[in-house]
Amino acid sequence: MIQLDETVIWKQLSGIYGNSEEIPSLISELAKTNKKEIADELIWENLYHQGSIYDSTLASIPHLVKIIKDSDNDTFKMDLILSLGTVLIGYDSSSTLESVLHEDLLRENLKYRIKTAFIEAITEFKNIVDSSLEQAKRLDEEEKRWFLVAWLATKERHNEADVFNIYNGNEEYMFVCPSCEEETFLWNEDNVLNAYKKDPVSNKDQDTIEIVQQPSNENLKWLEDIVGELNIESLKRMLPYFNGQLNCYRCNEETTVFDGILNSA
Repeated sequence: MIQLDETVIWKQLSGIYGNSEEIPSLISELAKTNKKEIADELIWENLYHQGSIYDSTLASIPHLVKIIKDSDNDTFKMDLILSLGTVLIGYDSSSTLESVLHEDLLRENLKYRIKTAFIEAITEFKNIVDSSLEQAKRLDEEEKRWFLVAWLATKERHNEADVFNIYNGNEEYMFVCPSCEEETFLWNEDNVLNAYKKDPVSNKDQDTIEIVQQPSNENLKWLEDIVGELNIESLKRMLPYFNGQLNCYRCNEETTVFDGILNSA
C-alpha cells in the first residue's frame, strides 16, 4: 500500500488534475470524519471522474476499503460500498490493472506495490460485500439496485454489473440484437416492459413489439436468486421480461431479452 505520507509518490501518480498530491489529505479527512460529502468529492471528482480510472484510483482503493472496515457508522459504510461497487466494475485482475498502468513512467517496483495492494483490497472488498447482504435487504429500492451492482462486480459479472449501473433507474433499457446489432427500445411503463422500434419519447404513435414473457430461465437463475434474496421488488417485476424472448424486428432472430440488454452495455 502506498502510505499517505509518501508525498513524492502521490505527486507521481496520474489523476484528473495532473498529479494526485491532494488525494492523501482527502483520504485522511475521510478516515477521521466518515462524512459522505468528503467521500463524494474524493470518489466522483478525483478518483472516478466521468468514469475514468487513474493510478491514484488504484492506489486509493486499499485505503477506502480499510476505512470501510474500520468505521462503525453502518450508513456511511454502506454508502461507500455502493460507490466502490461502481468504480470497481471491470477492475479486479492484473490484466485490467495493466491497462491503467502500462502507459505511465512509474518504476516497476512502484507499479508492483500498487497492483499488489489493490488486488488484496479487492479480496477484502468482496468479503465486505458478502457480509453486508443482510444490511442491504433493509435499503430502499434504488439503493438495493446499487448494491446489486457492487455484488455483481465482486462476482466477476462485470458486464451484468455494467447493465444495472447504466440502467439503474429501471425506467428504460436498450436491447441490441446479437445477430444484426439493431437496437430496440425497452420502456418500463407502469411495471410493464414494452419494446419499440424507435425512441418512444419522440415517437409516441407506434406499436409495441411483443416480448414473450417467461416466469423463469435456467440461464438467469443467478439473477432471480440475488434479486429475490435482496427483495428488489422493482426488478422482480422485470424478471419475466428479462427471461422472455424478443424477435428482432429487422432480422427476426429470437433472443432472450436480457442477452440483448447485455449486448448493449
